[in-house]
Amino acid sequence: MKKSIFHVAVLGLLTSIAAISCDDNTDVCQEHILTQDEINEMARQDSIKEVQKNQINADLILEYQADITISQVAYDGTHIEIELDKIAELFQISEEDLLAGIALDDGAPEIQGFAIEGSTHADNMTASNSNATWGHWFDANGNVVAWGDNAMVCCEYNTEDKFFNVMQFPKHLIDGQKVKVIEGLKYGEKRVAVVITVMTHGAEEITAPIVSTQKVSIDVNPASTYDMNNVKFDVSKVMADLGISSMEEAKYVGVKADGSYAQESDAGTNGFWYDMDGFASGFGDNARVYTSYGGDEWMDDEIGIGQNPGKMVEGDQVVVKYGILANNKIAMIEITVNVVPYDDPETAPTGDPKTLEQTVSLSKAYDNTYSSVQFDIKEVLRDAFKMTTYQIHRARVSGDLKIYCGEETTEAPSYTADVPGYWLGKDGASAKYADGLCWVSLGTSETELYLYGGNHPENVDPAHGTTIATKYIITCNGGKVIVNLCFEIKGAVSE
Repeated sequence: MKKSIFHVAVLGLLTSIAAISCDDNTDVCQEHILTQDEINEMARQDSIKEVQKNQINADLILEYQADITISQVAYDGTHIEIELDKIAELFQISEEDLLAGIALDDGAPEIQGFAIEGSTHADNMTASNSNATWGHWFDANGNVVAWGDNAMVCCEYNTEDKFFNVMQFPKHLIDGQKVKVIEGLKYGEKRVAVVITVMTHGAEEITAPIVSTQKVSIDVNPASTYDMNNVKFDVSKVMADLGISSMEEAKYVGVKADGSYAQESDAGTNGFWYDMDGFASGFGDNARVYTSYGGDEWMDDEIGIGQNPGKMVEGDQVVVKYGILANNKIAMIEITVNVVPYDDPETAPTGDPKTLEQTVSLSKAYDNTYSSVQFDIKEVLRDAFKMTTYQIHRARVSGDLKIYCGEETTEAPSYTADVPGYWLGKDGASAKYADGLCWVSLGTSETELYLYGGNHPENVDPAHGTTIATKYIITCNGGKVIVNLCFEIKGAVSE
């Protein structure tokens, strides 16, 4: 009974407290309406925070504008020369010492490169995430980011030529975009901020008329490499039509699907990738052939035609338009590319495919350049597979030829080096690049079949080298070649 009385008493007390509270201070029970003075004070505090966020913490602020033409294929940009004399004066050192400090030369003043984040203006004390000792990649908001999907522009300071190389990430910028970035230098307690506003511009549309068209054609075999075949055209007529005395006066364009012109070379020299419909579309899965023109020892009356390896087959035909532009006129070269069967000079060995065994010894001195040595294995493969060199080459390209390391399995090989091939560990087993000591792969062409390999530049001891033994099983067309492989990497010290 006492327990029930206690609950009633407590409930009454809480009710009376609530009533008293609401009577004494209505703000507890009702929404508070800000006074004008309170609104003004909050606005003042927000304004202070905004000023602090946008304020650049530096004793010297240098501002520049970098105008760049956007690119779909290149990291092109522009150069910005900064006022080194003002920075040196602030730091109270010579310009030579300033440059030496930025370059991190031995004995130079300890100058710290850094960046200031665009969104918060907080310091990012990383001196560089670029290829220079001072420089950074930035996103669209001017924040430091790694090279990759979010990167927009990069500033790299060149201490030899004394300028910032302001670059772009291809395909990431759009016409009219503005990216403001801040690079910084700190020496002692003194700080310098270099503010670079990057302004982007699209390429000017080409409206020049086509004054002449030449039609040429070329027959090519299905290709497994990017090697080119050349087709001739009347270069004298082109120069006459354009009113030029040298092809060096011309620029080159490719016709796109919408009728506009690709202006940036994305293949070979002054060339373009074209899709199966013959339109300039850039490199990718749909790319089929490319053009190339010019360069050292190039014949003026020839245009190079190359293929995306393994993409073209016998019977394919692509018609591409390659424009030569000068004096606001275009001379168009219309090139028909016919893919024809390969005229195989060999005859396949007679008989049924069989299993053969071959000992292969490779040997080379250690180096750090990925140089390779070769072993001719053509006749063994021809005999085992009962195929011509070209047929084996095509089987390698298509993947019908397979190489297993150690033992043959029912699963598809997982190659770790040039396909088909492997990086090899000390035990001769397949290894990842990061763990491999050497690699051995099969190289092929229409006329050659060979094993080739080299050493890892970091994982092999340059002084003592290494020797690796393993077994490759090469299969194709029902035949098999078992390769007992030994690869000696010679070190500088004789064992």
